[in-house]
Amino acid sequence: MSKAQNVLNKALKYLDLGRSEQGELCLKQAIEIAEAERDCTTYIRAAICYGDLLWEMERAAEAERWLTLALDRYASTQTDTDVLDMEMNRAKALLDEMAKE
Repeated sequence: MSKAQNVLNKALKYLDLGRSEQGELCLKQAIEIAEAERDCTTYIRAAICYGDLLWEMERAAEAERWLTLALDRYASTQTDTDVLDMEMNRAKALLDEMAKE
């Protein structure tokens, strides 16, 4: 498992425990590390999770930015994996919800 994946897993545990601030910090770290490691899958997963968190925190503009970045990254890398199906569907659903508000 890559360092980015480990940090993403740590972020998810913090979020499961309701520790949003620590989760947000770890998500940012996971995104940065994934970018440095050229780990597109973890970058996309972390960016979508971060966008979801920002939406829950009522930071819609930031959420939209991260979700759009994740979708664009997915499209540009031609990543064809079932691993990202759930995350991609979540990103699209959140952006649709934002468009309605």
